[in-house]
Amino acid sequence: MDDATITEGNPCYRFPGTRERDGKLFEFHKTLFLYNGFRFKEPFDDLIVVESFTSVWWLWQNSLRNVVATMGADCSEKQAALVVSLVKPDGSVWLVTDGDAAGERHAHSLLTQISPHRFTRWVRLEENTQPTDLSAEQLKACFTS
Repeated sequence: MDDATITEGNPCYRFPGTRERDGKLFEFHKTLFLYNGFRFKEPFDDLIVVESFTSVWWLWQNSLRNVVATMGADCSEKQAALVVSLVKPDGSVWLVTDGDAAGERHAHSLLTQISPHRFTRWVRLEENTQPTDLSAEQLKACFTS
């Protein structure tokens, strides 16, 4: 996706809006959970954190199943706490962010909140590269160096 096309009127993703049912107000807050995090009941030795849904899908398809997304370039305090809870105390968090300014902001947001609690490693991709641009072999190489 071309980041230049993303605007307030044309967001990268459209999340459910505020709605009312039976007198109750329902709101979607992506900052309160991790995409794909519902699958995991026990902490991992290693957890991969990415920005987007499509990166989760691509890593999953390439047999890297311990992956979650923050659904954007920022990590909330709640999401950081969830990441920490999904990794064993002596485990590692792998950050695989897009190779752009938003990816760098995402990595810094995660690093400042997670690295005090878990070993954290940032897999920096080449400029203008996303995890979905990597082959299965390239992805696996990111976690063996």
